[in-house]
Amino acid sequence: MLIRFAVSCKARSYGEVVQIAMGRTARVLSEICIIVNNASVLIVYLIIMGDVMSGSVRHIGVFDKWIDSLSMTLAASVALAVVFVVVCFAVAFIKLIEGKIEAPRMSPDFTFPD
Repeated sequence: MLIRFAVSCKARSYGEVVQIAMGRTARVLSEICIIVNNASVLIVYLIIMGDVMSGSVRHIGVFDKWIDSLSMTLAASVALAVVFVVVCFAVAFIKLIEGKIEAPRMSPDFTFPD
């Protein structure tokens, strides 16, 4: 039903569907709810990961078990992350210089089509 309505009103996003169906206030409210939900899920995942990695009284934890092998793994992951960032920056910079992409926005676009 959501897809049919989106196609019939030519909406490109869930926010546009909500705005057409219920108005601008409902769109802003639904986007705020989505942001809060995503942030909450991220916090829960980080708490679980922290518990698993550090351990507790009942279990040792990943860091305590693999502390020797972690130094090499950490070094490799940091090196790969740096390579990834450098390659992405280089590709984006070249595309920007060539004019094939527009300059990135530094903040989200909150303008709503009427």
